[in-house]
Amino acid sequence: MISIVGYGSLLSEASARETIPGLTNFRIVTVPGYKRIFNKVGVVFISRHKADPDSLQLASCSTLPASDCEIICSQFECTQAEYEALFEREHRFNWVEVETYADGQSSTGLMCTGSTDQHYRYSKCRNEQEYHERVGQFYTGNLWRNDILPFPRYLSFCLKAAASQGERVLNNFLDSSYLADGETTIRTYLDKNGSNWREVDSAYHY
Repeated sequence: MISIVGYGSLLSEASARETIPGLTNFRIVTVPGYKRIFNKVGVVFISRHKADPDSLQLASCSTLPASDCEIICSQFECTQAEYEALFEREHRFNWVEVETYADGQSSTGLMCTGSTDQHYRYSKCRNEQEYHERVGQFYTGNLWRNDILPFPRYLSFCLKAAASQGERVLNNFLDSSYLADGETTIRTYLDKNGSNWREVDSAYHY
């Protein structure tokens, strides 16, 4: 069995089971030394959810090392075959092994984290044809950017997933998640824009 750490939509067990129906031992853990950051263009927002590729509201959530930060995540186990399905869903990310903590006990798990356009294009795609099939036919700009904003339905979905685990998890998401600029927290972003994420239609599927 492979242990997976989820920090966005996978905070919801129901959402996690859409991709990994056979997961076991779903639980809430903390991961020190990382922050969430909405700096990756979600190609799926364009290909399946009719987002405008020229809009700034295209970001999905990634993670970055941050020594002064701690994120609350989910953790669960799955089979190799189910991990491969998740790997395909999250193809544009890198995967790292992280330490997790719950009830005074430590463990390790695999978590998605940031990449670069060059690494993705030339290391994870076999050739230009594969890159075109996965990305280029939908979107032609950089995938990893510092100027984009969260895709509203996806952000609402992630916040509702966090809220389903209680106020502590929700507050951690709001304060340990950042815009692509790496400085503005999601809480600050929502406060400044007067956004009520609870009222956003978050009917969202990968």
